[in-house]
Amino acid sequence: MKKIIIIVVALLVLGGGGAAAFFMLGDDDAAAEAGVDGAEVAPPEEEEKDAIYWALDPAFVVNYERNGTIRYLQLNLQAMSYEQDVIDKVKANIPAVRNNLIMLLSAQDYDSLGSVEGKEGLRQEVLASINEVLRLKGDSKVDDVFFTGFVMQ
Repeated sequence: MKKIIIIVVALLVLGGGGAAAFFMLGDDDAAAEAGVDGAEVAPPEEEEKDAIYWALDPAFVVNYERNGTIRYLQLNLQAMSYEQDVIDKVKANIPAVRNNLIMLLSAQDYDSLGSVEGKEGLRQEVLASINEVLRLKGDSKVDDVFFTGFVMQ
């Protein structure tokens, strides 16, 4: 009986020592999978999404007055998002989007649009105007807009 107790205790000590050596000397992934404290768990990698572009056709053509002279602006736009649902929402709300953009574009100053800073400011206003119309919650939004044609006369 004494021999059986000694053998059982020896097996427990050896088994425990082997398990401890495995977790301490093994790679971090095995330790992390086993749930051992001290092992860093790598965050899951985010899936890289492709950008989705949609052209707001036809081109926007607005007129405005400068020093008693009628001026024209023709602007081609593309909206970009990483989510198809957002692009679908833009399509579904295109009358309101176009209305707000026409009002925004016709209120622009000819001189400010002549500079790169003025065009960039307008681009940011266009982006904000589109997202305001869509009223999306959370991270869903039109991520950017691009001028693919810009003619002032």
